[in-house]
Amino acid sequence: MMKHSKTISLLVGTFLMACGLASAQGSRDIALPGDLTQTGVASYYADAFNGQLTAAGDVFSNKGMTAASNSLPLGTVVRVTNLRNKKWVLVLINDRMNKHNRRTIDLTRKAAVKLGMIHHGTARVKVEVIPEAFYAFFHVSPEDLLAFDQDFASGQGS
Repeated sequence: MMKHSKTISLLVGTFLMACGLASAQGSRDIALPGDLTQTGVASYYADAFNGQLTAAGDVFSNKGMTAASNSLPLGTVVRVTNLRNKKWVLVLINDRMNKHNRRTIDLTRKAAVKLGMIHHGTARVKVEVIPEAFYAFFHVSPEDLLAFDQDFASGQGS
């Protein structure tokens, strides 16, 4: 399993660099829904949301690797990087935030822990869409990618 995790991590990194997504974005904020990269503030769900239905119809759990976004389509897999410490995770967008929320993404507590943002409550992040071409090229599904990512996504794998 660890060998596969390293392989998937390497493939994601290579693919993002090949697409130009891993290049420095500076302080530019990208808010257009069609863009593949956004920079902004991430927060995480309160435990009170556990057991509630998400916009995608899933039962929410803070132990999962999911997120809410108002600008990305449901079902999108994204790589979220904490810009302070460079830790990253892969999460599935399966929910929406309050329409007045100006944050870029709301993460599960599990994802927030992996990003090292629990103490601060929020973090400045870069959100990169994993393009559908990635799945076709490497013959993996979004579910496969998230499953391989469970122990390795934060860049802490050995």
